Amino acid sequence: MLLLSTVCATAQKSKGYHINVHIEGLRDTSVLLGYHFGSKMYVADTAQVDAQGSAVFSGDTLLHGGIYFVVLPEKKYFELLMTDRQQFGVQVKRSDLIKTLKFTGSPENSAFADYQRFMMDKQERNKSLGEALKQATDEAKKEELRKQLADLNSEVEAEWARIAKKHPGSMLAAMVNSMRPINIPEFDIPEGTHNPDSLRWMMGYAYNRAHYFDNIDLTDSRLIRTPILEQRVDNYFDRVLMPSPDTLAKAAIAVIERTRPNRMMFQYMVQHLTNKFQMSDRMGMDGAFATVAERYYLSGDAWWADSNLVGRLRERVTLIKPNMLGKTAPDLWMPNQQMRYQRLSEVKAPITVVYFWDPDCGHCKKTTPEVLKIYNKYKQKGLKVFAVYTQGDQPKWMEYTKSNNLNEWTHVWDPNIGSNFRNLYDISATPVIYVLDANKKILAKRIGYESLEQILAVELGDPEKSGK
Repeated sequence: MLLLSTVCATAQKSKGYHINVHIEGLRDTSVLLGYHFGSKMYVADTAQVDAQGSAVFSGDTLLHGGIYFVVLPEKKYFELLMTDRQQFGVQVKRSDLIKTLKFTGSPENSAFADYQRFMMDKQERNKSLGEALKQATDEAKKEELRKQLADLNSEVEAEWARIAKKHPGSMLAAMVNSMRPINIPEFDIPEGTHNPDSLRWMMGYAYNRAHYFDNIDLTDSRLIRTPILEQRVDNYFDRVLMPSPDTLAKAAIAVIERTRPNRMMFQYMVQHLTNKFQMSDRMGMDGAFATVAERYYLSGDAWWADSNLVGRLRERVTLIKPNMLGKTAPDLWMPNQQMRYQRLSEVKAPITVVYFWDPDCGHCKKTTPEVLKIYNKYKQKGLKVFAVYTQGDQPKWMEYTKSNNLNEWTHVWDPNIGSNFRNLYDISATPVIYVLDANKKILAKRIGYESLEQILAVELGDPEKSGK
């Protein structure tokens, strides 16, 4: 249920846009005017190129600000900035789009063209130095190359600072500012501190987490139509923050609230982060999704969402909330193969695996023997398996458990469909594995058997290493 990013707003009425493009070496064809929207690219307009290589993009409403591009038939393209001044000219040679790019009537785009050439030169230099560093064997030579790479990086950062100072408030300044990393200060660690490197790392982490967006104006909706904002946001949630659902959910709310003064940016950020958490394959991200969806969509804060979308989100959140990581697992009271009721909460074990399965399920046929191997390895450590059969063919189920030596597990099923296990544990397919601690708190959910063994090695210790 992907929430499509359809940030929409009525374009400001004005004289509109009128962009004259002359491409030397191109004739009698068409070109596209497109724009970035995060990691995606969309077409805004098309224009016909005449016999002299000229084309005109025009419309009676202003285009939204951002980084746009003109695409040639061979799929090569050059970029330009869409600012408040949308009537200008472009000249370029088909043979070398970046080096020959010139603008008339748009000083900001002229500066942007210079910036592109500057960055192309630095990127080529960076690649050359990087390759030389890989091949270097002498330590002194390596150190010299590292110094040159650091100097190159300083040149780029100095250029970003120069542009931001010379063009305050411009699209160009907003773009380069959003790429500028924050400078993490040197921290004074008191003498005698135990594990000073760990403390220094934690202080750096806390500073980076708190100041990561200092150079990015989260109320500037022009950044939506660039590839930069999405990259920076994704980097923050994927690499800067600790991968804890609670941490990510709280950080998402903090970021979203900073965008609230700009309706377009607020809508974009809510949609992007909700999508990101919902589609993530990282364990526990469904909890972050539920928190953000509940805060903004189910509260009525998402004015763009229709009743069908809100209804689907409400159903999904309802299924996720009972089984989020860290919560006490919903109790199950179900009959076993002899029709005597067993209660999950009464299973006494340091770790309990709750295994939802079906003998006829193709994936279960591969997973069940692997879970059995893991169980046999860790049962001396107190591991228990509470196996929930999800279908209704009792004879087939009983025969499978007997013939496959699964008799040590606690086997239960739901012949009267009264336990509500599918909703409580979000079971729509099998197999599904949950891992519970001694207090029946959910340690892990919806994992493969490979991850199960890794978790048990941490929680119970490796029996092979302990000699048991």
